[in-house]
Amino acid sequence: MSTSPFERQVREGIEATEEEAFLRGLNIFLDAYGTDQLPLIQSGKATQGLSYFGLCIAMIRKEYKQAIELCRRAIDLEFYNANHYANLARIYFVQGNRKKAMETIETGLKHDIKNERARAVRRMLGIRSKPALGFLDRSNPINVSLGQARHAKKVADMEKKTTKRSR
Repeated sequence: MSTSPFERQVREGIEATEEEAFLRGLNIFLDAYGTDQLPLIQSGKATQGLSYFGLCIAMIRKEYKQAIELCRRAIDLEFYNANHYANLARIYFVQGNRKKAMETIETGLKHDIKNERARAVRRMLGIRSKPALGFLDRSNPINVSLGQARHAKKVADMEKKTTKRSR
């Protein structure tokens, strides 16, 4: 089965984005779709490229609203594709909305727990430790102070291990 020039461009754009060459990916997608205003969907491959296109827009242009719209459109068309959720989660994270990023990636992993790209984004986001005092809110100044002290201790312990190994 032969692929069209359009499908090849979308595939190249996806590959560039996965390599984190966002500017190159953005240029390929702009050339393929012709516009960044909700491009026409010509095939399943075109749908697959939408969330990657959105990620490129977010990373290069910092136009988060438009990037989120493209990812949501891709999710509406392919709700089972965890890559779309991974791209949307990265956009939320870069935008500074870690909570929404975590919710999004968890939803994506429910659809495909084995998706390596989604799992990598989940690892990137990290797992927060439980609050020091569980009966207080995470944002309570006591929990914040204790959490900072706990983190400082972890960093100091890691530095000690590194220093011992280098001797």
